[in-house]
Amino acid sequence: MKENDEFILDIKRLGINGEGIGFYNRLAIFVDDAIPGEGHNVKITKLENKMAYAKSLEIKHRSEFRIEPVCKHYYECGGCQVMHIDYDKMLEFKRDSIIEALQRYTKLNPKSFEIKPTLKSEDILGYRNRSILPIGVGLDGKLHTCMIKPNTNYLTTIEDCKVHNPLINEINDKILAIANKMKLTAYIHKYNRGILRYISIRVNRLNEALVTLICGEKNNKIKELAEEIFKIDEVKGVYENFNMDKKSINPFGDETNHLFGEKYIIEKLGNIEYKIYPTTFFQLNTKQAEVLVENVKKIAKLSGKEEVLDAYCGVGAIGLYLAKNSKNITGIENNKEAIIAANDNAKLNNINNAKFFEGDASLIITKMINDGNQFDVVVVDPPRTGLDNKLLNTLHDSNIKKIIYVSCNPATLAKNIDKLSDKYQVKQIIPLDLFPFTSHVETVCMLSLK
Repeated sequence: MKENDEFILDIKRLGINGEGIGFYNRLAIFVDDAIPGEGHNVKITKLENKMAYAKSLEIKHRSEFRIEPVCKHYYECGGCQVMHIDYDKMLEFKRDSIIEALQRYTKLNPKSFEIKPTLKSEDILGYRNRSILPIGVGLDGKLHTCMIKPNTNYLTTIEDCKVHNPLINEINDKILAIANKMKLTAYIHKYNRGILRYISIRVNRLNEALVTLICGEKNNKIKELAEEIFKIDEVKGVYENFNMDKKSINPFGDETNHLFGEKYIIEKLGNIEYKIYPTTFFQLNTKQAEVLVENVKKIAKLSGKEEVLDAYCGVGAIGLYLAKNSKNITGIENNKEAIIAANDNAKLNNINNAKFFEGDASLIITKMINDGNQFDVVVVDPPRTGLDNKLLNTLHDSNIKKIIYVSCNPATLAKNIDKLSDKYQVKQIIPLDLFPFTSHVETVCMLSLK
């Protein structure tokens, strides 16, 4: 096989990024926008050692689950990967991705424990409570919100994102109208110059918004723009942030200044209130996050006597939700701002049995357990890279009765479970769709000490 070869390829399954995967003489071939069960006439675009990439020239056999995307920007945006697949069928594919990861990375038999059907999101459009969009110049010469075009470094104009809360789109439009009237410049990455680099907006269920202007250079017009933004009814607070590092892959820079209004907005999961700041982590789909924490609470089966450890606790979303049914909650997180918010959230809700500490989860938890601290239940909610070996070994040797693993990556979940499987038994896996129309699946996994 070589580049530019053309042939018919049957698509067997979905990849982790939502691409279709077919096989040619056991070589995995990835095809964007292809669906399992389809046959495509493809052209090889890139060859690697154990895989190849191809583009579809023609769909020879179309899946009955192929639908027309509801967003006009879908094929040029890249923010959503599976809007061309029927939603209910995509829920099945997400569950399948967990089974495939278990089969590939573990010695476990997925039929030996319960893997529930993927829990659907109540809202499949307008669910995202946060946006961080780069600012570019459109063909009309004006500033626009953009996304980075897939497989390029180029910005493409996005007029209306279907998965963002509609209020976010409205506020972005109003901000850009003001910025264009003021003749502000957009950040140009090539020259590391320009004022507006990103606009970040967070909203809550009360339709209150927090706006952050992420800027590539300092300018007196920024505060003037912020003052006008604060006049928008739903905007409760405005910040500025400066990111002048051309090589930065993180939208936010190190310097953040509060300019007008409130410093935070309040969001709720159940009866628990949380302070949300510009850079603190909080689940993007609020209603489905409530389903997630309720399922964690349900499978934990707390009696009120348990010592609970909340690793990678963020602003305390899970820990505080479990506090009423626990003896004590101990949360660990390496984001200083998140820990301040978590302890503030405990005070806000009059919760006295929850304490949150800043630091590396693997180091602090290992030290706590070595120092004789005993925990009955540990909840881990790590980033996509999963748990590091030090924390895995600590948990393995700890004899903690229950581990509840909240994962956003089936592959790292499976690899971590495999290392724990000689001492811990998988009891139940619950997939949840936190991000409709994307390939991502969230998972709550219950493990108990054998």
